[in-house]
Amino acid sequence: MMQPPRAEIDQVAEASIAALRAPSVFNTQPWRWRLAGEHGELWVDRSRQLAGLDPDGRLLLLSCGAALHHATVALLAAGYTSDVARLPDPNRPDLVARLGQGPACEPDDRLYRAIYQRRTDRRPFGDEPPPAAGLDELRAAAGRHTVHLHVVRPDQATEFAAAVAHAGAVEHDDPHYRDDVLAWTTRERQERDGVSARSVVPPTQRTIAPRDFALAWPAGLEPGPGTDRGTVYVVLATDGDEPQDWVAAGEALSDVWLTLTAQGLAASPISEVVEVAAVRHALRRLLGGVGNPAIAMRIGTPVGETGPVPASVRRSGTDVVGLP
Repeated sequence: MMQPPRAEIDQVAEASIAALRAPSVFNTQPWRWRLAGEHGELWVDRSRQLAGLDPDGRLLLLSCGAALHHATVALLAAGYTSDVARLPDPNRPDLVARLGQGPACEPDDRLYRAIYQRRTDRRPFGDEPPPAAGLDELRAAAGRHTVHLHVVRPDQATEFAAAVAHAGAVEHDDPHYRDDVLAWTTRERQERDGVSARSVVPPTQRTIAPRDFALAWPAGLEPGPGTDRGTVYVVLATDGDEPQDWVAAGEALSDVWLTLTAQGLAASPISEVVEVAAVRHALRRLLGGVGNPAIAMRIGTPVGETGPVPASVRRSGTDVVGLP
């Protein structure tokens, strides 16, 4: 018996609610959903674009791609494939995707459960590196979206750390960048977005320091006893460098992050290396000229006694999802 359209849009609506928990640059959550007929439309919310840090909209579309993948994960957990048309209308470039319920399939809720466990963990990780088999699974997760996952080799670590540090220095001296940081770290509580002091750690001795968000207030998360000795650094790279590639990179980021979360690992993004054009090009050379860097990540084993990072605040479905 065919499922009625009402039930189909209900499934897509549930998927769009799950997508509210997707990672996004500075927790801007720069998307909106419109539900109509049997489909949900995912739209860019340009009012949430970081004008100083992301003028081209690379990370804007990457964030939307992560939300799209979260929605498909929710459909799969309910026992349905996804019918997705990405950037379907060249006359409406802010329409990121049209999502519908596909044919029934065997339910798989492994990544769906990870949606509610995933955190951005900026604390130093433990001494034990992620297992090789786990990294292979992460490569496969990125590959499902035609995105390459490059693990930074030990002989590349110094150059990669220098690239991150250089990007941070360039941005620190840029008043437009500082405006973006201040705007999204001093949000009113009712906005339910932005970066909270509860998730930011103070500076510690480590190979690659996380971004300094504490311009307006002190960091509020204890770094814990981790050393980062087992931390690995990866770069997600796309074959092309167009809007459709940025969306695909976001889908891959979501897939990789949920997969590593399901493995019991933790991560935080390193987007600085793609925000500064010169550093992005240098990173491409570091990778041998294969692919266009879309975002980097640090991945490791969380130190058990530190406990989970507080969850990021999220906007409500009534703010983001437009019902028929």
